[in-house]
Amino acid sequence: MCSRFDLNSDIRAFQVQLGLEMEDILRMPLPDGLNEVATDDEDEEAAFDSLTGTRRPTDPIAVILPHRKAAIRYWGLSVAGLNSPMINARAETVIEKPTFRPLLNRRCLIPANGWYEWRKDGTTKHKNRITLPDHQPFLFAGLENGREATIITCAPSGAIAHIHNRMPAVIGPNHLGDWLDPQIDFADLAYMLGPLPDHVLSWHEDPADPARTDQATNQIDLFSN
Repeated sequence: MCSRFDLNSDIRAFQVQLGLEMEDILRMPLPDGLNEVATDDEDEEAAFDSLTGTRRPTDPIAVILPHRKAAIRYWGLSVAGLNSPMINARAETVIEKPTFRPLLNRRCLIPANGWYEWRKDGTTKHKNRITLPDHQPFLFAGLENGREATIITCAPSGAIAHIHNRMPAVIGPNHLGDWLDPQIDFADLAYMLGPLPDHVLSWHEDPADPARTDQATNQIDLFSN
């Protein structure tokens, strides 16, 4: 599951991680009348003002498209008949689902430097933040439709399996080009959608402030879709 995540506010680290030219990001306006991204070369960090921090369903998020072009999408696919957006897609069944099948060659990468899960302890939910040990940015596997995007999830790494039974699928640095290449069939890339090695992940639980029921309502379980 991934119902909230953080986008790294260190724009320099983000740029290095993705190998992007900053102009690809700075020129990209927010969709549908939202405030345009700033283009002041003297203050590049302003370009991420509306995209950094904790991202929640329906928020605008940064995505990376083929040719390493940056764009902005809303988080969650709108589907007729559903009240909630489809923020996640299961790696094991994504190829079978009519909502996702048309998007299998519209793959994207979604940058983040941490995500949140709630560990259940009876009726209490404890908030956990999961990161790389050094808090470096990483890239979720995603699908997009030109306006919206969803995050692909997989089984969890053993190190965090006690927190939740799903985690976002992370695309490693050696696979970025293939994942973004629409000429490569999705079936040939499915092997990438697995849990990270245990030693790669770090997690921190806040035992002093367990998530209240109303705080956890964004944790939308859409794995049956």
